[in-house]
Amino acid sequence: MRSASLTASHPAPVEADLNFAPQFRPFHAGELSGYQAQLAKLVLPGDVRALTSHPRLHLQACRLRAGGLAVNLEATPIAVNHRAEHATDALRAEFLACFVVHGSGEMTQNGTSLPVETGDIIFRTTALPSAVRMFTDSRLVVIKASLLRLLGAHAQDSTSFTAQRAAAALPMTQTAHRWLNHVFFDSSETSPTSSLFGEQALMSMLAAIYTSQQLEQIPVAQRGAVESWQALTCYLETHIADVDLSVSEVARALRASSRWVHRLFQMQGTQYNQYVRERRLQLAREALEDPRKNQTPVKDIALACGFQDASHFSRRFQERFGCPPNRYREQAQPVSQ
Repeated sequence: MRSASLTASHPAPVEADLNFAPQFRPFHAGELSGYQAQLAKLVLPGDVRALTSHPRLHLQACRLRAGGLAVNLEATPIAVNHRAEHATDALRAEFLACFVVHGSGEMTQNGTSLPVETGDIIFRTTALPSAVRMFTDSRLVVIKASLLRLLGAHAQDSTSFTAQRAAAALPMTQTAHRWLNHVFFDSSETSPTSSLFGEQALMSMLAAIYTSQQLEQIPVAQRGAVESWQALTCYLETHIADVDLSVSEVARALRASSRWVHRLFQMQGTQYNQYVRERRLQLAREALEDPRKNQTPVKDIALACGFQDASHFSRRFQERFGCPPNRYREQAQPVSQ
């Protein structure tokens, strides 16, 4: 099979103009180099190489209501290489869950090479280099969202993420494929509220699949602490904006002791207050960078992220990011032409 090289510049990621799920927007880029530029914006910059002399590609995408996006990609055999310089900041890391509707190939990340077959779901992260090669005509649906939505864990160290393959034969994998089809491809119309809940259910399934695959690779004696940590951080992620989020309340909700909660954080090399403050500051930073929230007062963003006092929030934000929230927002917004 002859290889056709596709070269193009890698534009800085910008927010794509997309419909909200489940309404996919098609991209009519014409040549594969045009599609490469669109994929660089939507998924992650990378070098795309055609593995056939007559390459074709069809691309659609839509934005998820709870954050993230979905990409529907049909292509002749291709290879995509995301080098180290293409990887995103660990603090902004996202996961890529690739539903293999049909096709076969292989995926490599962080020293792990996984086969890719029809019906599989392949997990990788944008924070580490990766390579995907599809040896046959293929159709892939890629779900991209914050890594914390998948892990519900302390994801500051991106090297702790391990690429995973959920094989087509697994019942949960089959259920996720059916639900993916229901959320995005059923012909029946859905309301924004029901589509949001559908997306959340799909994300929960992906989290369950990924963590179950990851746990199988951990010795049985160590699984209890890992599962407890995942349950703990999932709960915190869901309730992070609650101003009264205390250790005792979290322990009571998880039917554990406060001592065990503190112990779990010690095992991760951090402390409860540190972790909660960092997550709230990261959420606030994301809100300040969001152009759709330009008119939202900083004090309202602080309250929405779990801070009780705006001045306390401003001090903490400046300590963490080097400037006050208002100035950070001004610097983060794109310069109008």
